[in-house]
Amino acid sequence: MAKKSRKVTASGPRLAARPDLASTQRIEDLLRRKRWTEARDLLEALGRLTPNQPALLANLVNVYYELHDLRGYEWAAGQLLKITPNDADLTVALAGAQLGNAHLAQSLRTFRRFLERWPDHPKAAEARLTLAELEPRATEILTEMGLSGENGIELAALHEQVQSLFERGESTHAQKLAERILRQKPDFVPVLNNLSQIYLMAGQLDRAIATAQQVLEIEPENVHALGNLARFLFFRGKSAEARSIAQRLKAMTFERIDARVKIAEALSFLGDDAGVVEVFASGQRPHEHDLPASDAILHHLAAVATLRLGRTDEARRLWKEALRLSPGLSIAAENVADLSRPAAEREGPWPFPFNNWISTEVVGSLADQVRRLGTVPTDAALSRALREFLRQHPEVVDLVPALLDRGDPNGREFAMRLARLVERPELLRALRDFALGQRGPDTQRIEAANLAMRAGLIPPGLVRMWLRGGWTEVLLLDFEISPKVVSRHSPNVQVLVERGTEAMRKRESTKAESLFKEALQLEPDALDLLNNLAAAYTYQKRWAEAEDLIRTVHAKDADYLFGRTAMAEVYLRNGDVDAAKAMLNPLLTRHGFHTSEFAALCSAEIDLALAQKQREAARSWLGFWSQVDPDSPLVAQYRRRIG
Repeated sequence: MAKKSRKVTASGPRLAARPDLASTQRIEDLLRRKRWTEARDLLEALGRLTPNQPALLANLVNVYYELHDLRGYEWAAGQLLKITPNDADLTVALAGAQLGNAHLAQSLRTFRRFLERWPDHPKAAEARLTLAELEPRATEILTEMGLSGENGIELAALHEQVQSLFERGESTHAQKLAERILRQKPDFVPVLNNLSQIYLMAGQLDRAIATAQQVLEIEPENVHALGNLARFLFFRGKSAEARSIAQRLKAMTFERIDARVKIAEALSFLGDDAGVVEVFASGQRPHEHDLPASDAILHHLAAVATLRLGRTDEARRLWKEALRLSPGLSIAAENVADLSRPAAEREGPWPFPFNNWISTEVVGSLADQVRRLGTVPTDAALSRALREFLRQHPEVVDLVPALLDRGDPNGREFAMRLARLVERPELLRALRDFALGQRGPDTQRIEAANLAMRAGLIPPGLVRMWLRGGWTEVLLLDFEISPKVVSRHSPNVQVLVERGTEAMRKRESTKAESLFKEALQLEPDALDLLNNLAAAYTYQKRWAEAEDLIRTVHAKDADYLFGRTAMAEVYLRNGDVDAAKAMLNPLLTRHGFHTSEFAALCSAEIDLALAQKQREAARSWLGFWSQVDPDSPLVAQYRRRIG
């Protein structure tokens, strides 16, 4: 916090006891316990509901002070001073905050106003010294900006207000003010840079691109315009052009942290983690005019990139430093909290909140469409709304892979829903890549894997996935299991089948053999009867007879499931694992199974997995089987066998 900032005392009434008594008590409790971040969030929320309350704003000023949030401090102090304009202490505190935020023109005006009104104030002498130092420095900077005289100070102050409004998300007011400045000075580069970002926030991407290009026509090496343009082109889906600009940015060197932050931001959007780390490492000590908040943001971006490169301890250290520089930097605190979760549940890291990727105006247009669908819209209705949304904002499609890879939790959930409900090929491919990567919580990647599998982009079966912080083989299945039996036998044969099946359950294989042979005399071509007879031979370890019969069944109908699973078991007994796998793989593309069919598949897949020494895969199959038929004696046998 700059030395000119300080705590303040409200000169207006206390917060009303009603109707916000509970909130008031909560604020007082948070302040007493020094829970500054929570107090800030609650005070900001109340301020939106009941603005212009002096006591509330005074508390907010003090909370921003404790959080080293100089920008927030300046805003809250400015709002409070509008209500209490005769507060000399608050006036000089605001001037100090403006100076600390490098808002030199506003600071100059506020110091002058303070000295004009309160020339004998105890802080007047210090203010005169500060003003004496500030005026030549401000003149020099105004000259560099192409401004001069009192009109130049006025334009510069308005420009600083645009910055503040933009940072607080007040894009409409910021845009009007920026356009007002440009009517007086059309080539005012700092305002044009801000305006390009305001256009982006308003969902006007093409205007944002055009404005950034306008700046580069004036100043071809302007780092802020280049960083903005790289981001805008990436959002437009022009990745190659964006990366070309990023290479230019990486070749630049700057002492000031704000320039390095701009480069790191552009590289973070593009997913260039190594580039972000290099930009962070390239700097020397902070420049004398650098702001702690900018330094904190640079540390945060470096922490995100470092963690994505697998250096966890270093990332923790960088976030710790970011929070030392700016204790109220919420995005750093959120990433730290996320890192403390179990590996399977981690969302991050993420460099930016969702509204930095897609403007609130664009998301708001989608929300309006969804609200018109009613309180509980169907998936079909949502899908239509999303398709219309993408027709109006096609650039969002290109952001889905980035949101899945490095978006915050809200951004990733948005991308997941979009891909799930719209099912466009490029969105489904993004889900596949996300599922097979290392970003995001396990549950979301498993969901993405299943969606990609149903789209034919991931084959069912064993898939290598990153789960619980490590690579492992996962079984992906898309099956529907039904216990319903459709008999294709005559009543007499069906009775024999049921008696033979019961005999097999009791391990009375000789009796079962006799019953199945009797049934075959009535229906000699029934594949299930032949297969059951082969099973009876297998129980009696009459391998040759069983194998001959199994081969006969498979030759009669290569698609018959029980014939394929039995043939796979034959290959496994003969040591031909590859042939067994080839026999079973086509069955994994089926969607519907009877309980007994699924049991035969699980049994064969478990035997195959054990033959391949893939015990985890065997356990996965057994887990599926036990969910479908937990009372099966074969499930218990395999459980003992697998261990």
